[in-house]
Amino acid sequence: MPVPFIDLSRLVRELRDEVLPAWTDCLDRCEFVGGPRVAALERELATALGVPRVVSCANGTDALIVGLQALGVRPGAKVALPNLTFWATYEAIVQVGAIPVLVDVDPADLQMSFDAFVSAHRAHGFTAATLVHLYGWASARLADFRAYCIESGVALLEDGAQSFGVDVDGAPVLAGATIGTTSFYPAKVVGGAMDGGAITVQSEEHEVLLRSLCNHGRAQHYSYARVGWNSRMSGLQAAFLSAVVRRLPAILASRRHAAAFYRKRLGGHANIEIFAPPAGVLENGYLASLAVRGKGGQEVVDALKARGIGATRTYPETMDAQAPAKGVAILHGDLSVSRRVTASIVNLPLFHGITDDECEEAAAALLDIAS
Repeated sequence: MPVPFIDLSRLVRELRDEVLPAWTDCLDRCEFVGGPRVAALERELATALGVPRVVSCANGTDALIVGLQALGVRPGAKVALPNLTFWATYEAIVQVGAIPVLVDVDPADLQMSFDAFVSAHRAHGFTAATLVHLYGWASARLADFRAYCIESGVALLEDGAQSFGVDVDGAPVLAGATIGTTSFYPAKVVGGAMDGGAITVQSEEHEVLLRSLCNHGRAQHYSYARVGWNSRMSGLQAAFLSAVVRRLPAILASRRHAAAFYRKRLGGHANIEIFAPPAGVLENGYLASLAVRGKGGQEVVDALKARGIGATRTYPETMDAQAPAKGVAILHGDLSVSRRVTASIVNLPLFHGITDDECEEAAAALLDIAS
C-alpha cells in the first residue's frame, strides 16, 4: 500500500541501536522471566501512567483477567461492559466464570453510556464493571462512572489498552483508577516486541495479590495461596518497552498531529462524521475514526484500498453479534448505537512517523469517496 494503515518499522529503526545491546545483555544474564529490567520498567510505567504501582504481565488479556479477580469477581457474578470494544474485554469476564452484561455506548464519544450503565445496574444488579477507554480517548462521564461505582458498591476495572498517554483534566487517565490495565501489543501507542501487558494499582494489598495471581498464585517459593496464572514478562520485552517509553513524548506528538491533521482536513465536509474526544480529554492519537454518511464502513474501506490507502474497520461488529456471546450475555436495551457505529466506522492510517503527505493522500481519497 502506498499509505499503510500502520508501519511499525519506523519506530523500530529508531530503537534498533539502543535495543540490540540491551538484548545482548539480557541474553548474557539470562533475563528470560522477570529480572531487574522488568522491575525497572514497572517503575517507568508507574511514572508515565501517574500511578503508585504497576504489575507487569504477559499480555493485555491476562491483565483484564487477573484485574477482575483482584477486584473480587467470582464465578456467577454479573459484570457490565460496553457492547463496542475489543473481544478480550468480553473474553476476560467469561474466563473468570462471570456473566457479561452488555451496555450501549454514547453516540457523542463512543464510550459506554453512563445513563445506560445506571439503567443496566438497576435492571440487572451487576456487582462489577469494565469501563473501556476506547479509540484513544475516554468518556466525558469518567468521574460520574467512578463516583457511581463507589456509591453503589460496584467494583470498577478500567481497560486502558488503547489509552496510554491519554489525559483527563490534566492527569493520566488511569491515575484515578482503582485497578486499570494496559496492553503492549505491538500496534499500541506503547507497543512491545511481543505481547505484553500491565496492571495499575493504588494499594499495596492489590499489588501483592496481583503479583501472586500472575505467578501461579504463589505465596512463597513452591508455596501457593491461591490458583493463579502463568503471566510474566521477560527482560527482553522490558528492554524494548523501556526504549519505547523513553520516546513517549515524540510518539504522542506524532500521533496527535496526524489525528488533528485529519480533523482539520475533513471536518468541514457535510458527508463526513469525525469522532473525537470530549472536552477535557487529551487523546493519544491511537485511531482516526470517522464515518461517511450514506455509506457502509466496508464500502468505504474497500474504496480506499482500491486507491492505495490502507484503511480498516477496527471493531466492525459488536459483542452481542459474536457467536460465543449468543445465549450467554445479558443484553441491556436495544444496543442500537453500538450496532450503528460498527456498521459505519472507518479508521484511516495513523501511526508514529506517518507524514503529512501520507495523511493528505488518505484524506484526499476519502474526500473523493464522500463527495
